[in-house]
Amino acid sequence: MPRDWFRQRIWDPAVRASGIGRKVRVRDLRHAHASWVLAGGADVQIVRERLGHASLRATERYLHTLADADDTALAALAVTRAGVRFPVG
Repeated sequence: MPRDWFRQRIWDPAVRASGIGRKVRVRDLRHAHASWVLAGGADVQIVRERLGHASLRATERYLHTLADADDTALAALAVTRAGVRFPVG
């Protein structure tokens, strides 16, 4: 699919319809996705793999958006210590 076709026919109309009122790039969605899944407690290594980053350092830039990262880490530790098991796959 040609990039210009996607931008003109899909992306730009969707951004206008959203009413955001500022330029939004696909890269912004990627950043939002990474930040949201990390905020939800996803493992940074898994996020690295999802984004296709070669190194963890590239993924770490998304961690600055996590104001409550310490709270999330402590909650994860509490769940682990309580012996709660999460379903796999």
